[in-house]
Amino acid sequence: MLPCATFASLRVSGAADWRSHRLTCQYPIQLAYDCSVWQGATRPIAVGRYRMHVAADRDGKTVLVMRLRVRPSHNGGEFAAGADSASNMPTSRDVVEYLGSTLARQGIRLERMREVLGNGRIDGFFLDFSSNAYDYLRGLTVLESEYWMPSPTGTH
Repeated sequence: MLPCATFASLRVSGAADWRSHRLTCQYPIQLAYDCSVWQGATRPIAVGRYRMHVAADRDGKTVLVMRLRVRPSHNGGEFAAGADSASNMPTSRDVVEYLGSTLARQGIRLERMREVLGNGRIDGFFLDFSSNAYDYLRGLTVLESEYWMPSPTGTH
């Protein structure tokens, strides 16, 4: 992972105008790909050990990222970014920084992030990239394992 200093110049906009209860596929940014008026971003992707849902505008330079979470690696750590203990859980900003560093290796620079707030917490981020990031992110699409893997207790 790139050092955090890489993101020191990243502009973070005030969240006052970015509330999830006002979020639609047309407002505040027109999202052309993988957006639902009911769910927001709908394309599930995996980046390292992180899972999230994404949607994008027509040119793929602005990406809405929602439902960020950490998932265990079922591949023996093959795709894990590192071994963090449960007491060292990453924040949503850590996940965004990891996503930004992954895209930076592809020559796509994260230029600005805008928090989307809902019920006093961060529900997602609008991320602006230097070029089309969505074409690369689409290649990271995964099945949502919650629907086809057994539950931890063995009941459905």
